[in-house]
Amino acid sequence: MKISIQPKAKKALIFIGAIVILVIVVLAIVPLLHRDSAMPEGGTTPDAQAAVIAASAFYTLDDTVDPELWATHICAYSTEAGCRAIKKFFAPSVEAMVRKNRIQTGCVVTPLRLVSVRGNARIWLVSVTIITPWPDLKNPIQRVYVEVEKMNGIWLMNRILFQQEAIAYLTPTP
Repeated sequence: MKISIQPKAKKALIFIGAIVILVIVVLAIVPLLHRDSAMPEGGTTPDAQAAVIAASAFYTLDDTVDPELWATHICAYSTEAGCRAIKKFFAPSVEAMVRKNRIQTGCVVTPLRLVSVRGNARIWLVSVTIITPWPDLKNPIQRVYVEVEKMNGIWLMNRILFQQEAIAYLTPTP
């Protein structure tokens, strides 16, 4: 007896299988990325490394991937409050921008300086260079403020600061 699967059903099964594999890989890799050592490879502190990883996830966009996976991926590097902020404030507008511009891009993130320390929370200024910028992007190099917090021994992102919040950390130039 030969079992035949309709092409649409076959594509759906392959898509679901790919998502399951992606989730398994992410769940396997996340603990490795969140090791809390005194000074990890390359001399980057754990809090700076958390800011870099979260900003990298935030600015890696792909219109061929389910939009919910973008937020889920960032949430793997975020506090619960950070995950809620990503889903509520950023996900809808990022999804619309990615779909409109058919964006498929990655980025290079470099920590520039620590700008604030408040208890277990720190704010890092990072430089984000978009690898394949889309036509509407005015500047492929962005300076972004990322708030991270140490929770249960692990540094996680609370949020990417809005421009209005970042003004407090801008230093006037002469």
